[in-house]
Amino acid sequence: MHLDAACDLPTRYHMTEHHYFAATCPLHRRYSADINAYFTDEQAGSCDLLFVRVGSAALDEAMAAPLDLVRRLSLDIRIVVHEQRVVGLGEVLTGFGFQPAEQTTAMVLELSRFAPAMSEEDVQIKLTRNLNEWAVPLRSAYSMQPDIAVHYQARHQRALDADETLYHFTLSAEGQVRGSLTLSLCEDEARLNDVGTLSGFGGRGYATRLIQVVLLHAVSLGARRCFLEASMGALSLYQKLGFERLFDYQAFTRGPLAGP
Repeated sequence: MHLDAACDLPTRYHMTEHHYFAATCPLHRRYSADINAYFTDEQAGSCDLLFVRVGSAALDEAMAAPLDLVRRLSLDIRIVVHEQRVVGLGEVLTGFGFQPAEQTTAMVLELSRFAPAMSEEDVQIKLTRNLNEWAVPLRSAYSMQPDIAVHYQARHQRALDADETLYHFTLSAEGQVRGSLTLSLCEDEARLNDVGTLSGFGGRGYATRLIQVVLLHAVSLGARRCFLEASMGALSLYQKLGFERLFDYQAFTRGPLAGP
């Protein structure tokens, strides 16, 4: 993979990551370039969740404040840790009642090398501001509870209303919305999130076709690279599209704590 002398891909990845989560979470705190916390609601409630994302930099004293926050909060918390920081920090989190969860992979695609092989399948792909359509495949693909789905859509609507650089796409076939995703732009870097296909319609190439069209849109907006965070089950899809691994994340989760 070709790298500019001034280009640190993990740093650029974290930049796009922070841009997306800051745009879609009403409250966030940046403890350092590599440690960021995001609340999904302005006030603690049934839909509230705290995300803490930890990069590869040496932790030193930087984790003291977020760990203190974790001690004081009783809500759902998900902490996503760079592979280089799992040893040590994982033990601390286990002591706080966290359990290891899924592993994901940070990936990048140099868009100058992107050569889409477009299918002739009769689908319609569009950029939309109608988040009612956009949310349908996501609710299905990620088995979202109704209240969580409504809350998630509202967060994206707030980002749209605030003119954040988020772009929402849908794929339709036979008059039905069957796929959706979110593209975000930060400086000259793109990021994909919320890639979902309606349950029962997997394996038809919808996600591939949608991603290809969206990547072409990102290129038209001046993006040089595209980043994403892939689940283990989606790795092969992204690898076929030309994405390459940067590093792995390990998630740790803790449910809400009982009151006193």
